[in-house]
Parts: sequence; structure tokens; C-alpha cells
Amino acid sequence: MNPILIKNYAAVAAIAACRLIKMGSADYSVIQATDGSAAILGASEQIAAASGERVDVVRLGLAYVELGDTVTRGQHLTSDAVGRAIPAVIVAGTAINIAGRAEISGVVGDIIPVMIEPTVVANDTSITSVDVTVATGELLALFATPKQLVAAPGAGKAIIVVDAQFSLIYNSAAYAGIAAGEDLQISYTNGAGVKVADIETTGFLDATANAYRHVYPLADAAKNPTANAALVLSLLVGEIITGNSPLKVRVRYRTVDLAF
Repeated sequence: MNPILIKNYAAVAAIAACRLIKMGSADYSVIQATDGSAAILGASEQIAAASGERVDVVRLGLAYVELGDTVTRGQHLTSDAVGRAIPAVIVAGTAINIAGRAEISGVVGDIIPVMIEPTVVANDTSITSVDVTVATGELLALFATPKQLVAAPGAGKAIIVVDAQFSLIYNSAAYAGIAAGEDLQISYTNGAGVKVADIETTGFLDATANAYRHVYPLADAAKNPTANAALVLSLLVGEIITGNSPLKVRVRYRTVDLAF
């Protein structure tokens, strides 16, 4: 059994059969959808309607929709310029309205069953991800020479860390000489800058197999971000010794304007 929600509306303009529909300029009125920028209401039934006539619209459930492009079963669909279904292309930073999912594959002009379940997709593009590899030599000198993770963002701006991942890719010799408190830290500017996050090195850098860590920023009541400062990785206390495994770091962060 396939429950279907169908509502009747006034057609503001001519509506072809089996087309995606959006709201018109007045309450309880509709027109053909023209792209994915506006909310898609559903799909017209298999009978066309002239301007001013009434039209049934499938709001939820299986409906038959004409295709405006090649579609593969399971794809999310949006509208072309004349209300035909086309694959929804998700672009970072751009919200797109989706009509539903294709039940079967088809090509331009085909009329296929589509599971109507309108929604909108919007990616958060304010988050940037960067991957940095700390080579063995850099890791053995990390106290004296911090490794830059993210460059300074510019005047009036600051880097806000979302989280960080660490991946130790074990080679053949574990790191040694790890003293008490000799932890990895992410900070602004240099090793003496405002600390953003820290990672216990014992049990991690001295591992004899691949090892992984994930950290969030320190939960200070109110952290003061440093303006126009790079984000660096360093060691808190002295250098470690021996070892030959690279350390991969992935940082997710936002760049914000300090004055708004």
C-alpha cells in the first residue's frame, strides 16, 4: 500500500502533466517549478491544467514525473526551467530544494515514478579543512620549531578551530624520551601563544603501530582568539628523541571577522 497525500490548488499559469510544482503568488495557488532555488511543493498529476483551472498536486508519496535529463534510480531530484525532474547537484554554499528520489532510471522525456518528499539541502561552507604532514625531522624538533597548520588569515580576522584529527603512521621505530607534560599543543602564533587544544603524547607518539587521536578545542569559558595569527603545532616541554614515523594532522576551522 502506498499512502499518497494529494492537494488541490489553483493553477496561476498553464501546468503540464507530470511536472514539479512550486507555490504561486497567492495562497493555495501553484505554478510549475523553474529550478531548485524555491521550495518544491510536489508534482502535478497526469492531467494538464490551463491557467485558472484547478490542479491536483501529489505532496507526498509516489508520483509520475517527466524527466529533463538522464536520471539514475535513487538520485535526489530537483527541477529544470519547465518543471521536469533532473538530478540535484549539491554545491557547497548554495541551498537547493529537492523534490524527492527517482524510483527507476530514465532519460529526457521519460515519465518515471518519483518518491515525492520535498526538502532542502544546504552545506555549511564556513568550515574549512586542511591536511598537514609533520615529517620525522620536524617532529623531533617541534619544541624549538613549531609546525604551521594554518596561515594567518589577515587583518581583523581570526582562526576558530572546530576540531583536529591526528594520525601517526608507524614506520619502524617508536618515538622516545617523552617527559612528563611533554604534550602536543595547537596554539596561535607560536609555542608560547594562546593554546587552543592539547594532545597527550604518552601512548600515542610512542606507539609501535598506527595510532589515532581526535580532539576538540579546550573548553575555556571564553577564549580570546588572536587576531591575524597563524595556527601552529608544537611540543610543550623540550624535544622528544629517536622515532621515524610521520604524523598527519587534519584541522577543521572557521575564519571569522572579529568585528561585526
